[in-house]
Amino acid sequence: MENVFEKYEFTGRVGEIYKGVRARLKSHDEREGTYTGFPDDGKTPFEDMFEKYANEPYIIREAYGIVESWLVSEIPFFEGDIIVGFPRPCRPVYEHFCRGITIEGGDGRTERLSGEMVPFSYDEMHRRSFERVGKSQEEYDAMCSSLWWTGGYQGHTVPSYPKLLSMGLSGVMAQIDEYDAKTDPSDTKRRDFYRACRIIIDGMSRWIELHADKAASLAAEAEGEKREQLLTIERTCRKVSRDKPTTFLEAAQLMWFYCLWDWVDCVGRFDQYMYPFWRGEKDLDTLAAIFMKTWEHGVHNMTVGGVIPETGEDATNDITYNVLRIMRTMHETHPRMTVRVHEGTPHELWQLIVLMWSEGMSDPTIASDKNAINGLVGYGVPLRDARDYSILGCQEIEIPGKSNFGCEDGSINLAKILEYTLFNGRDMITGEKCGLDVGRLTDYETFDGLWAAYVKEVEYITEMFCDCCNIGVDRRVANVSKLVKSTMTEACIERGLQHDEGGPVYNYGVVETAGHGAVADSLYALKTLVYEQRKLTLEEVYDALLSDFEDREDIRRMLLSAPKFGNNDEGADEMAARVLGQFWSEIRKYKSRRGDVFTGACSLLGGGIEYGKGTWAMADGRHKGDPLGNTIGPRTGSDKNGLTAMLSSVAKMPLHLGVGGTTCNVLIPTTMTATEEMRENIISLMKTFSETGGQLAQITTAPLEDMKDAQIHPEDHGDLIVRLGGFSMKFIDFDTETQNEFIMRYACAAE
Repeated sequence: MENVFEKYEFTGRVGEIYKGVRARLKSHDEREGTYTGFPDDGKTPFEDMFEKYANEPYIIREAYGIVESWLVSEIPFFEGDIIVGFPRPCRPVYEHFCRGITIEGGDGRTERLSGEMVPFSYDEMHRRSFERVGKSQEEYDAMCSSLWWTGGYQGHTVPSYPKLLSMGLSGVMAQIDEYDAKTDPSDTKRRDFYRACRIIIDGMSRWIELHADKAASLAAEAEGEKREQLLTIERTCRKVSRDKPTTFLEAAQLMWFYCLWDWVDCVGRFDQYMYPFWRGEKDLDTLAAIFMKTWEHGVHNMTVGGVIPETGEDATNDITYNVLRIMRTMHETHPRMTVRVHEGTPHELWQLIVLMWSEGMSDPTIASDKNAINGLVGYGVPLRDARDYSILGCQEIEIPGKSNFGCEDGSINLAKILEYTLFNGRDMITGEKCGLDVGRLTDYETFDGLWAAYVKEVEYITEMFCDCCNIGVDRRVANVSKLVKSTMTEACIERGLQHDEGGPVYNYGVVETAGHGAVADSLYALKTLVYEQRKLTLEEVYDALLSDFEDREDIRRMLLSAPKFGNNDEGADEMAARVLGQFWSEIRKYKSRRGDVFTGACSLLGGGIEYGKGTWAMADGRHKGDPLGNTIGPRTGSDKNGLTAMLSSVAKMPLHLGVGGTTCNVLIPTTMTATEEMRENIISLMKTFSETGGQLAQITTAPLEDMKDAQIHPEDHGDLIVRLGGFSMKFIDFDTETQNEFIMRYACAAE
């Protein structure tokens, strides 16, 4: 392709769209939640439909509520639109069906449902969880604030856009009718599911027709080019309201309409399913227009590149390059962009990726096909489907259109479990007894004894944790939390099962994992300094930990001096791999209620900071309350030997067990990519990481000096973008505590 490295220029209609989006762009937080519609219109479609169909099953009432919420909403058109469609006020999101009671939007928009309308409330999930753990609600809340989080989020999934574009809504409706006709009339649960799916698809068709009607009405009063634009929108919407698309414009429009109903979630391998419709430069403006929609309304992730599922050959195409060019021109944080890389990735694509980093962007993330595909195959996914994986959410992994990995069934703090191990099952922050009576640090005469006690605590906590995660799944099933997704996920219709009850082909659970680096560093410090070198006694370390190193800075310094994960030290890295492998193997013993085993992940957003606040002092020299780290990399401040050493350490981890997604924070300041030679060196480094065991690398390019100055002069750094545990955001939009964690992390890495 020619001119790969030229920025795409927004001219003509696209230029006007760009200016309009800039003018109405909402804050990061609102786009992240996709609450970008108009202010509250005073309508209560859910309440209306739940009352109107009071005698119908819950799933039917929900389906009518979803449809009505779109049909009664305003349909906005903006000057020069190529692609139309906008989120609705108080828009239903499957998360809110999980939580029940209140459906919320931005700008104070709310719609309230009475408690009896929701089969399984958030409070009920909470009650069942603390009963499972055998604690009072107050005790459970105190424990979970620093140990785990379970079942409270719906997770991201990618629907089957290839199915949507190849069948059209009429084809999907025909499929629903086909399987409904085969269903035993006495199977009311399945028949209700098919009926609800029909309501959704028919409602979506009618809603798209409203856009065609609106365009026709506006066209009747317009002249010249504006009239022709509106008539094109009318024809496009009229076509895709029922039939499958045949042009790139029609495919982009239908894709966007469904994306809106799907919570503007993740759009999968965009360059692959859109490529059959692509006509090259003729469709470039349409590509820019659809990309701006994903930017304005906060699409959570888009994946490009990788390999062709059937052959394993490189899948890079013109769309791959062009979406990166458009993103480079915008220099923004949405949509999150991931490029899948492999041994056959064109060097030209690598050059474009690193060029974008050199200009201060944190996107794209890179994902290693070698690690992800091998990992998925290791969990039983056939090679063809494993090759078709996509990145979603905050860097999770999934088979698009065929799976529900849960993504965020829960997260757990391994550092807290080590705390229980060293203090006989006690939470040193709250004083509550949370773990087993395995002993105190002073009781473990050998390192093997300490390790065995830690493993025993892990096993005890993990069983309760997975049970509580499954209570969250039960809630989502009861509340039919992903009805819209069920219509466009392969096997749901065929099986007659909704998205959370095992409808998709693959149904693995996913557990986000915090604190592994701090645990490994603590254990390795004890192993070397206490058990092997005898430089410290168990009593000295125990007393120092008990006081959070008050008046024992000498012991803390010795613990800090022990080798740490992240510096390419063989012993420290082996311990980190041992800690992570043990836990991820342990969760594999348990199945998600959806049907498949739990897998590992590490993409914590700010979770490492929050978990750190509730974790006591540790034997790696860490003070109580200090951050634990937000990605699969080392704990903040532990890596001292540079980028190459850190990546080498991470690549040694058993990331093939972390097929939920294990993102790694990588600092590549723009000063390291200033010349072509420097950029080529970075390409070589990231290729090595991807081929030797690394899985996901998310980039922060902001120079340390700029971050420090941004705290003093935020008005001068509006385009300073950083990455936090899975998402990009402007540095000045973070709170001071998180900004300080960034500065500490990169100050230590730069030493």
